Amino acid sequence: LGWLAAACSTQVIVESRFPTPLVEPLPVRMGIILDQELYNYIYTEDVPDQSVWTIALGDANVAMLEPLLTKMFSETRKVDAVPAAADASLDGVLRPRLDKFEFDVPVGQRDKFVEVCMQYVLTLYEPSGETVIEWPVSGYGKYELGKNREEAVQKAAIVAMREVGATISTKF
Repeated sequence: LGWLAAACSTQVIVESRFPTPLVEPLPVRMGIILDQELYNYIYTEDVPDQSVWTIALGDANVAMLEPLLTKMFSETRKVDAVPAAADASLDGVLRPRLDKFEFDVPVGQRDKFVEVCMQYVLTLYEPSGETVIEWPVSGYGKYELGKNREEAVQKAAIVAMREVGATISTKF
């Protein structure tokens, strides 16, 4: 029975290099929380008439967010948690998390594109730990379905992540 489960499973590891944003850094000292949930994010869905899809996004999350956030602020420092007491060395703390991930792989002959929608939520905290704002940022990616469905899902996810990165860097 194990071979049957393996035969009905599709795995995608989203890996990419993202362009360094060309932005003027804000004159802010920001603590950044990239927690284990973000590093290890794996999405699993049993798609009817297809297979169980497992999509690993952790490495791509970090590859997109780490250089993006580093370039956006005059100074950044990794922190492990939201401060419990005011930290005078920081102007704020930012914690991004991947909140939603959806994808569609066509089954029939009529649809020719894989689509991915994802939403991150960036929570900005005061140095004291109080929440300032939770900002949802969405991205959409579409990629032509070729012979390799896994590659099309990966490429569509990368397009969606680039859109998220562009939105964060231009509208923060």
